[in-house]
Amino acid sequence: MSRIYEALEKARRDRHTDERFDLVPVMDSAKPWPGGLVALDDPDSHIAECFRFLRSKVIRPATGEPPRTILVTSALGEEGKTFVACNLAASISQSLEEHVLLIDADLRSPRVHEVFGLHAYREGLSTFLTGQLTLPELLRKTEINKLTILPAGNSTDIPSELLSSTRMKDLIREVRERYKDRFVIIDSPPLELTAETSVLANQVDAVILVVRHGKTPRDAVKAALGKIQREKLLGVVYNGYDEPLKRYGAYARYKYGYGGHKK
Repeated sequence: MSRIYEALEKARRDRHTDERFDLVPVMDSAKPWPGGLVALDDPDSHIAECFRFLRSKVIRPATGEPPRTILVTSALGEEGKTFVACNLAASISQSLEEHVLLIDADLRSPRVHEVFGLHAYREGLSTFLTGQLTLPELLRKTEINKLTILPAGNSTDIPSELLSSTRMKDLIREVRERYKDRFVIIDSPPLELTAETSVLANQVDAVILVVRHGKTPRDAVKAALGKIQREKLLGVVYNGYDEPLKRYGAYARYKYGYGGHKK
């Protein structure tokens, strides 16, 4: 996938002064992962170690304060963004002190509740954004002690309007300021398929872009990177890569497993 590397290496060169920018490989595995929570179901696996590595880049950045609100997105659909968002949230919540709020902002195609083995909630983010219920009424506990979910709720005919609204902007600011010990992970729609994700990317502290090996076109990667503010790009998760990343030094010695979950 040399075309993908050309785009990613250009982005890396453009951000060479930003120590937070990294390319994290996630390699395919033949083993399926029921529910998709490898960070919880198989903590000794290579893929779980991958997410612990990603966690360290989030909560212990080389410079500056850790980002408290993090958008996980992709250029197109079926890249693995929900899988990454859920496992990153689970991994952070398993650390000693950090709490996590995971928000499913993909109102068109929500899947966070499925990854955690929960039933589809009628109430969630869309309910809050339409002013029907308060935030505390909508938060759902998970089997992980320090991980709380705000599900997407019922599908809506106006997802772009809701996610681009002042109420959504206020929500991001509120959860960031109210919960000082909490990281907020937002699973968003793909950047190149919806207009609202670019708006959300401007409102969070950091963005993680998921790129799928053998699938994401070069132009889509470049276009997606162009919509993310340089200082907010925390890193790129290169999903489904099956060869050592020799050109990326320390990352090459890790071999991660990926359970084939797409989204």
